Amino acid sequence: MALKPDVSAFGVSDSNSEATVPEEGGVDGVCGDDMSAKAGEGPEPADFCGKTITHNNDLDTTDMLPTSLSPTHYDIHLHPNIESGHVVGSVAIDAMLNERVERIVLHAKTIDIQSVTVYLQSAVVASVGPEAISYDAELETAVIELPSAVGGVADVPECAQLIIAFTGMVSDGMYGLYYSKCRDRSGEMSRMLVTQFQAKCARMVFPCWDEPATKAEFTLSLTVPTSFTALSNMPVAHTADHGALKTVYFERSPRMSTYLLAIVAGELDYIEAVSCSGPHTSSGERQPIVCRIYTPPADIDKVQFSLDTAVRVLERLVDMFDYAYPLPKLDLVAVPELEAGGMENWGLVLFRTVRLFITKQTSLWIRQKAVYVIAHELSHQWFGNLVTMAWWDDLWLNEGFATWIGIYMTDQLYPEWRRWDHFVIEDRQAALSADSLRSSHPIQVTIKGSADIDQVFDSITYYKGCSLIRMLSAHLGID
Repeated sequence: MALKPDVSAFGVSDSNSEATVPEEGGVDGVCGDDMSAKAGEGPEPADFCGKTITHNNDLDTTDMLPTSLSPTHYDIHLHPNIESGHVVGSVAIDAMLNERVERIVLHAKTIDIQSVTVYLQSAVVASVGPEAISYDAELETAVIELPSAVGGVADVPECAQLIIAFTGMVSDGMYGLYYSKCRDRSGEMSRMLVTQFQAKCARMVFPCWDEPATKAEFTLSLTVPTSFTALSNMPVAHTADHGALKTVYFERSPRMSTYLLAIVAGELDYIEAVSCSGPHTSSGERQPIVCRIYTPPADIDKVQFSLDTAVRVLERLVDMFDYAYPLPKLDLVAVPELEAGGMENWGLVLFRTVRLFITKQTSLWIRQKAVYVIAHELSHQWFGNLVTMAWWDDLWLNEGFATWIGIYMTDQLYPEWRRWDHFVIEDRQAALSADSLRSSHPIQVTIKGSADIDQVFDSITYYKGCSLIRMLSAHLGID
C-alpha cells in the first residue's frame, strides 16, 4: 500500500501527529505461501522465496497480467535528475516464456517506454519502438505488439530476456519515486529521493509484473550526486565515480515481490549496532547482522532509542520464528515525508520521523508508538517479505498478524506499559466503530482489481484482524 489507511471517520488528521488508527501499520505485505515445515534455519532465502505461489482461482481478478511470461530477474538502472525530476532508466528482465505470444503485457504507469528488444536463447527475435507500444490507463499496463509471434514452438518454456529503455518523472505525491524535503549538512533545505511501491506503484518507476505473487530477484544500480548516500534492499557491491555524479551498484536480492523493492538517496548520516540474528555458525552462534538507522544529518542524535529497540526486537523475532533474519543487513531510514507510519521494504525499512525520533522530552505515548511500529515493520521481514500473499485478499492476515506481533513485542519489552490494555480500549474500538458503518466489510475482502486494493488498508483489516489472531493465540497458545 502506498497510502495510509483512511482515518477520516475517526477525526484524525493526515499529518505526522498521533493517531489511534493504524497509520503506523500503514504500508505492509503478508503471507499466503507456507513457511517451511522445518524449524531452524531452513533453506537459503533465495530458494525459500522461490516456492511456487498460485493465485486464488475463485477470484475474478480481471486485470491480472497474462501468465505467458514469468519474470525471474530484473536488472534495473535509474538515473534521476535531481533538479528537473526527469528519470532515464533501463531494465533487463529475464523471464520464462511459457507459450507462444504475439504481444507482451506488463505494468507501466507514468513512464514512457522508448524501445524493447526481445531475446530468446540469447538471439534477438524482436525489436520495437514506441510506435508498437500502447498503454491502458485504467489497467495501468503497457502492451508491446511484436512484429511476429515468438516462442512456444515445442510447447516448452524458453528462457527469454526483455531489454527495455524508458523515461519517467519523479512523482509529485508520496508514491512511486518521489522527493522528501529535508535539511542538508549545511542546514539548508534539500531533498532526498524515496520510493513507496506498496501496493501498486513499482509500475510508476519501471515496467514490471507488479503483483505480489510474481516474485523475482533484483539487481539495481542508481546514478546520483556524489554527495548522496544511496540505499536499497541489498548492500552496495561497488561504486563508479563520474565527476559530480556516481553510479552505485547493489548486490542481487533474493526473490521478492516488486512492492518490496526500495530506494533512498540523499545526504544522510547513520548510527549502527550489531544484532546476533543471522544464520548459525559452525560453533552454534548466530552470525552478526549490522543494523543501521539513517537520518538527515541534523537529526542523528535522536535515534539511539530506536536503534536499541530494533536490535532487541530483531533478536526476539529470530527466537520466536526460529528462523534467521534472511538478508545480510538491515537499514531503517527516517523519512520526513512518508504517507504511512512505516513501510517494510525488505532490508530497507522506512519510517516517519516521528516514529524514530525519540529524545528525553518525548512523551511516553509516542515512545510506545515507536516501539510498536518498529516491531510491526520488522515482523514483516519474515511474515510478508520472506513469505508473501498470493493476492491482496489476504491483506488482513498480513497486517493483522504484524499488528499482533507489534503489540506482543511491545508488551514483552515493556510489560509495565500494559499495551494490550491500550489495544482493547483504543485500537479495537476503532475497528468496532468502522465496523458499525454501512461501509464496513469482512476482514477478508475479494479484491477484483487494482482499483480495490487501497480501500482495504483500514482499521478493520489491521485491528479486527489483530483481534481475531489474538483470540486464536489465547486459545491455542503463542507457540
